[in-house]
Amino acid sequence: MGYRSTVAYTIRFETPSHDKPEEKEDPEDAKRSFYTFLAEAKAKETTALCFSDTDCLEVDEENLQIRFFAEEVKWYESYPDVACHEALIELSKSWADDDTSNPYIGGAFARVGEDTNDNVEEVWGQGEYGWVGVNRSVYADWYVR
Repeated sequence: MGYRSTVAYTIRFETPSHDKPEEKEDPEDAKRSFYTFLAEAKAKETTALCFSDTDCLEVDEENLQIRFFAEEVKWYESYPDVACHEALIELSKSWADDDTSNPYIGGAFARVGEDTNDNVEEVWGQGEYGWVGVNRSVYADWYVR
């Protein structure tokens, strides 16, 4: 048994939009940044394990995204697979903190635990809250909207 959570996160690389046309960036820069990040993450001992988890982790090269979704998991940082995902998230945050050379990266994380007040939502870099989020709902078998 044990305490279970549902967890989702995404790390994305997008070309920032600017108000002035002369400030537009080359979309290939985001692509180069994505592949550099991916190579670094796969080479690091602390994050390489994540990429063997193909049931829950997807690398979408066409859209320059890394996506993770897992239901009913034991999300304890002492577990090697969880530590790996936490390290990957931290790596993406460190890239996002250096926004002068990495303005393309953004991320979002959400976790819902079994307890009603155990919800975590976080966004970094160019991330948006709409990418992943928490949605608790109540249903009744007799009530249909």
